[in-house]
Amino acid sequence: MTSLCKSIRPVSRVSARIRLPGSKSITHRALMMAAMSEGPREIENPLRAEDTLLTAGALEALGSLLEWRGDSVRVTPPKSRWRNPPGPIFLGNSGTSARLLLALFSAGTGTFVMDGTSRLRLRPVGPAVSALQKLGAEITWRGEAGFLPVAIHSKGLDGGEVFVDASKSSQFLSGILIAAPLARGKVSVRWSEQVASRPYLDMTLAMMKEAGIGFKHQDSNGILIPAPQRYEPRNYTVEGDCSSASYFWGAAALTGGEVFTSPVSRESLQGDCRFLDVLCKMGCRILWENDGVRVVGPEKLSPVDIDMNAMPDMVPTLAVLCAFAEGVSRIENVAHLRIKESDRLSAVAAGLGVLGFEARELPDGLIICGRPPCGPPTAPVKACDDHRIAMAFALAGLRLQGVVIDGADSVGKSFPGFWEIFESLAGDSY
Repeated sequence: MTSLCKSIRPVSRVSARIRLPGSKSITHRALMMAAMSEGPREIENPLRAEDTLLTAGALEALGSLLEWRGDSVRVTPPKSRWRNPPGPIFLGNSGTSARLLLALFSAGTGTFVMDGTSRLRLRPVGPAVSALQKLGAEITWRGEAGFLPVAIHSKGLDGGEVFVDASKSSQFLSGILIAAPLARGKVSVRWSEQVASRPYLDMTLAMMKEAGIGFKHQDSNGILIPAPQRYEPRNYTVEGDCSSASYFWGAAALTGGEVFTSPVSRESLQGDCRFLDVLCKMGCRILWENDGVRVVGPEKLSPVDIDMNAMPDMVPTLAVLCAFAEGVSRIENVAHLRIKESDRLSAVAAGLGVLGFEARELPDGLIICGRPPCGPPTAPVKACDDHRIAMAFALAGLRLQGVVIDGADSVGKSFPGFWEIFESLAGDSY
C-alpha cells in the first residue's frame, strides 16, 4: 500500500483564525461514558476521525446505537451490557481505544476478542489486564503475554483493591476508573507516583464527576469509587482539540506570525493546553479571548530545557520548533513515547536529520542543536504511519524549501481535515 506524499511550501508569516475539531481524548471518553449511561446522551462537537470511529464501532458491536447528525452524535446504550459481537473487535492502531475498552468490556457480561494492527500488538496492555483480573475479569492472551490480541470472558467486575502501574500510560488507570462504577462493590484504585501523561487521568476524573459519578481521593495516588453507580444521561459538549491546535500555535511561533484558535478556554480539561506555557518560554505571546486563544510568534525562538512527561504528544511539535531556536534544547522524561503509534523519539530524530539538523536521542528524550535553516532536505520525512510526526514536520516546511512528508495520509487518525486547514495558512502560495 503506497502512502501519500505531501509537499509543503514556505511562507513568510502566517495569520489565521482556525476552528478546531473536537478533542480526540475527550471524544473517546464521552462515547464510552454515554454507552454506560442509563439513557440516551447527545454529544456535541465530537471528533469524527479514524481513532474515535474505531471506539464508536466497538460500542456498536456491543449493542449501542450511535446516530451521527452533523456536529453531534446521539448515543443510546444497549438494554443489557453487553451484546456478544459476531467476531473479533479490530481497533487499528488506537491505543486509547484498546486500553479504555478493555475495562469497559470487562464491566459487562459476554465473550470478546480484541485485536489491532501489528503496531498496536506492540503497545502494552499488561498493567490494565492485571488490575482487571484482580477485580474478577477473566482475560487470556491470544499471543504474547502483555499485548493484544486478548480474549475477555466477562461476568462483570467485583469490588476490591487494585494497584496499577501507570508509569508507561495513564490510560491503564483511566479505563479502570471509567468502568469501576459498574462493579458490584466499591473499588479502591492505587497507582505508582510516576504517572505518564498525568493530565489525562485528571481529565477522566473530571468527566466522571460531570456525569454524576462520585468518588473520593485517597492521598495523592489513590481513588475510592463506591459501586454500583449510574452514569447519568447528560448531554455533553466536547472541547476543541488542544493537541490539534498545537500545530497552528507552532506555525505562529515558527514564522513570527499570529494564529487564533477556538473553541478552547483557560479551564480546558486537556493537559496539552499547557503547551502554551512552553511557547511562552520560547518567546511567544499568549492572548486569551472569549472563545479561544491567540498565539503571536517572536522574532526569534529561544531554546528550552524541559520535562515533557505530562504532555508527550507535544514533543514532536516542540522538537521541530527547537530545531529553529538558536542554541541547544533538551527534552526529557518521555521514554513512553517509544511505545506510541511509532517510536516517536527515533522518528523525530530521524526526521530532523533528514532536514539537516543535529538531534541526538536519549533513553528518555532528545537533545536538539538549533540553528538557522540552511540547504534543502536530503529526502522526504517519513511519518512512520504516525499522525503526530506528519503534522509536526509539516511545520518545518513553513520555513524550509523542499520539505516533503511521506505518509501524509496518517493525519486521518486524529485530524482528517488537517491538510486543507494547514494549506490555508499560506494563502495564495499553495
